Amino acid sequence: MEILSQSNQSHDLITKLNLYMKYGVKEYWIINPMLESVTIYTLNDEDMYEQLNMKTSIGAVKSKVLENFTLDLKDIF
Repeated sequence: MEILSQSNQSHDLITKLNLYMKYGVKEYWIINPMLESVTIYTLNDEDMYEQLNMKTSIGAVKSKVLENFTLDLKDIF
């Protein structure tokens, strides 16, 4: 799970995403406080990340990897 800041967006969105994918991190969450959004990437069968979910401000997001883990966006924004 990463929280973006203006100074490290490209590092988290490109460098870390590729690094985590390379080492098989099954799920990568990016929290963007500026857009009030959460984007979830999950590894597919070809070991490539797919954008699973993106929510903004309202609603909840659920992990496919961590059973029973749900994050309600009103709790973080």
